[in-house]
Amino acid sequence: MSEYATIREELTKIVAGLKKAGVSGGPEKMDTFAEKIKSETFNLVVLGEFKRGKSTFINALLGEKVLPTSIVPLTSVVTILRYGEKAGARVDFLDGKSIDIKLSEIQKYVTEKENPENRLKVREVEVFYPSDYLKEGVRIVDTPGVGSVFSHNTDVAYAYLPNADAGIFVVTPDPPMGESEHKFLNEIGEHLDKLFFVLNKIDQVSADDLAEAMEFTAKLLENDLKGDVVIHPISAAKALEGKKTDNTDMFEQSGLPEFEVELSRFLVREKGKFFLKSIISGLIKKISDETMSCRLEQEAARLSVDELKSKIATFEQYATDTRKDREQQGFILEGRVKNLAAKIDADLGRLKKEDLPALLKNLEAVFSERINSRTSAHDLEKNLEEFVFAGIRDVFSRFRLTEADAVALELESIYIDIAGRTNRIIEKIINMTADLFAVELSPFTTIEKLSAKSDFYFLLKDDPGAIELIRLSVAHALPAVLAKGRILKRLKATVAERFERHCGRVRYDLIRRIDDTTRKFKTTLNNKIELTLETIRQALNRAVDIKDKSELEMDETLAALTSRISEISSIRNDLSELKKRADRLGDGTSPQYQ
Repeated sequence: MSEYATIREELTKIVAGLKKAGVSGGPEKMDTFAEKIKSETFNLVVLGEFKRGKSTFINALLGEKVLPTSIVPLTSVVTILRYGEKAGARVDFLDGKSIDIKLSEIQKYVTEKENPENRLKVREVEVFYPSDYLKEGVRIVDTPGVGSVFSHNTDVAYAYLPNADAGIFVVTPDPPMGESEHKFLNEIGEHLDKLFFVLNKIDQVSADDLAEAMEFTAKLLENDLKGDVVIHPISAAKALEGKKTDNTDMFEQSGLPEFEVELSRFLVREKGKFFLKSIISGLIKKISDETMSCRLEQEAARLSVDELKSKIATFEQYATDTRKDREQQGFILEGRVKNLAAKIDADLGRLKKEDLPALLKNLEAVFSERINSRTSAHDLEKNLEEFVFAGIRDVFSRFRLTEADAVALELESIYIDIAGRTNRIIEKIINMTADLFAVELSPFTTIEKLSAKSDFYFLLKDDPGAIELIRLSVAHALPAVLAKGRILKRLKATVAERFERHCGRVRYDLIRRIDDTTRKFKTTLNNKIELTLETIRQALNRAVDIKDKSELEMDETLAALTSRISEISSIRNDLSELKKRADRLGDGTSPQYQ
């Protein structure tokens, strides 16, 4: 028996043991793990922001337009592709019912247009298709895009992450990665050990822009993941067309063949390793939460009714007191954000004081060079407008990039400080509870080191309306010299007015970004604290229920808790050892997955 098969068999026994031990969540949860191990179902999930071409990318892998695509945010429910000798689909509804449909009918159930906000109550759609990629338990999962105007789509994408075994993260060169993608990527990292990166729609940008986008995206991803990444540039649309028309040149130019080689190698040689690691990680997380909850419940139940009620009252009072700490850190956060806004104002003030005069001086110099030329007043005005437009664009392009970088670094520093304060609140809650009930506990959740730098990068290309210059009408009736003289005066006035207006636009955009991310950040902090408090409350409520039992029943319950903690602790040790063995699969010290 191969090492892979041995680990898989041992995991089957562990899941059976956890089910017998009565892990919270009911036997259904362990049955889900058991079925996954038995069927060797491997979920390869395609992830990313809306309109990155995820569905087209999947179609390109299959070589046929199986999934619907559109120019508007499309996928609203999870669509799972699995192997089938004949093409077809099945719709699974939230009420447990299912219906078989044709592939041409999929869009009625998965698109925002025909099933807005999932009014049909679809749980998921399963697509059956005879593709080699879908053999041996592999399921390719198309998730709704995050960051669209439909927030429920983002929620669905997040909710599916715990089911993923490996992922393909799809981005595009234009627009580059944004705030919602960075936030989603951080969440993905908590669930996946294997992630491919695809830069789609490369046929829509020039070679120079593609090179810049590759470098920019790699830098952002390496920043987020704290390590090197490999990005696969492709055109899913061109690849699909090449496969459908047997156009070998088009298919080769799409870049997909190189990615398919890498994906096939992974599915043949490494799929089993990451399949096992995904199951082990899920089980360890389940065990960690269960162990701490059991210990707290056990120690609380050993107290007298009066002692328990007194300690619960003490805990609730402390929970109330933490609100003061939370309010205090909220004031600190708001104060530092206000200081950051003041810094932006100061930087914009320097820009107006230094760059605007320099731009006007350059305008005068160019005007002096060209006023005596044979150029007509109309052409002179047009040339000067183009010169001024380029000058303003360059000034604000440089400022926006440097200022966004500086703001992001400062905001990151603020967030790290506040996250640290929140972690200390969580630790105080845990430590207080541990001391109060004389039980060893560790935090149920913590705030990781946060980076918001990527959220503040501006698009390298200017929005056509971002830097607006009034095109001046030429006074044809005036003598040329007089007309040319008035051009300079009017242009200088226009430059000053437009410069001031664009400073306001830049300030508004930066402040809006800061406010949006800060509001979300505060919500995250509060949710983490509430999760800690609620987890403790649930364990204490179960302890209260135990006290309502007879002495014999209580003794039996406490004994069962002791037995369960012991069993779970032993199983956790076994899982940790299995994880080490799974990590060695394919590295030369253990047989590779076949």
